[in-house]
Amino acid sequence: MASGADRISDLPDDVIHHVLSLLPSRDAVRTCALARRWRDLWRSVPAVRVAGDRGWASFDALARFVDSLLRLRRGGAALDACDFDLRFDGAFPGEELQGDTWIRRALRRQVRALRFAVSTHPRVPIPLSDSPLVSHSLTTLELRGVQGNDQVLDFSSCPSLVDLKMKDCYVGGLEMWSPSLKHLSITYCVFYCDYRTRMDFPSLVTFKFNTNTGRTPLLETMPSLATAAVRLDHFCHDRCANGWYDDCGDAGCKGCHDYYRPDEYDCVFLEGLTEATDLTLLAYSKVYLFNRDLKWCSTFSKLKTLFLNAWFVAPDLSALAWFLQHAPLLERLFLRVSKVPKNLVGMDGSFNQLEQPFAASHLQIVEIYCREVDGIILKILKLLILCVLVSTPRINKTQAVHGHKYVFDGTGVSGAFTDSTLRQY
Repeated sequence: MASGADRISDLPDDVIHHVLSLLPSRDAVRTCALARRWRDLWRSVPAVRVAGDRGWASFDALARFVDSLLRLRRGGAALDACDFDLRFDGAFPGEELQGDTWIRRALRRQVRALRFAVSTHPRVPIPLSDSPLVSHSLTTLELRGVQGNDQVLDFSSCPSLVDLKMKDCYVGGLEMWSPSLKHLSITYCVFYCDYRTRMDFPSLVTFKFNTNTGRTPLLETMPSLATAAVRLDHFCHDRCANGWYDDCGDAGCKGCHDYYRPDEYDCVFLEGLTEATDLTLLAYSKVYLFNRDLKWCSTFSKLKTLFLNAWFVAPDLSALAWFLQHAPLLERLFLRVSKVPKNLVGMDGSFNQLEQPFAASHLQIVEIYCREVDGIILKILKLLILCVLVSTPRINKTQAVHGHKYVFDGTGVSGAFTDSTLRQY
């Protein structure tokens, strides 16, 4: 300005702190050279943001900066957020990266929202020490690229924690536990323990479990659960090497060996989701976990919206029939049908398990997404007629992105298919 007046320095401290909290911490610290008033403002900025390794002379320089940044913060200053976003495309610092130390130091500073993300190429997880994380202030935690075992996965010492996200992590503990957690997302993680990890989150409301590797964890009951979205793909170890949906009896099949232990549990995963009102279950066609769990699972008494992909087709549509029978409040059903390996399909169209039809009285709409109309689609429609006691369903055909979408609402018939067509199958 022409007058040379420093208008920014006249702003209240809380306004300047907010502005500085939006900057990378390295830039926030540099403002100490602007004027005497700015000398110590960085020490009480309510957010710490550290990115690496670009822009640093060496990793050692980055490590010294983070150590000093956390150590020299003003005592008692509120720390709303702490964000470590560390990406290493070249040489990885290995044990020199004191990630566990930084996480625990931030917790001692009473951070409320903590994100610690490490991305390396090749992928190398950062080990966390095997002791619980302790904080009465922490409400949100996001971990990426770390390895946790046993005690560090016990979040009961963080009684205010409500939101946990884990991505690209290695999970080696036998149990994950939090009495307060309400929102949980686990994606692209590796469960490398020989035994199933037991998950106990009694207050959970939303649950996302997507594209993880290893044995699927054992879920305890979650009475507050509202929404769950699960995707098990070809990285999941719960699949039979011989293509069976039941136990193949082959001792050399790692997928079937020790699948469940009758003395400890029967239903591995689905029982923990039975309180959900909105449920998405997607699986690679050779993954058997959902099909086997249905043998032991209790009723989904609150379920209103269900989305399934092709896993429900094999071997005889029994999984779809099970949900129609055991989800009495189901209103909306979405089915995505694709090709299923022939060795997994054993459909005779008889639906012997459904000799006595039943009424799904709350079912309002079914949407079927498919590339082509084949025998499987027609059998699904026949099942709906047999089980929902609707003699002439209405099928509206609309063009979808990758094929066709068929909408069934049970109020009449129009479109390309009639009841006489279905009787051929």
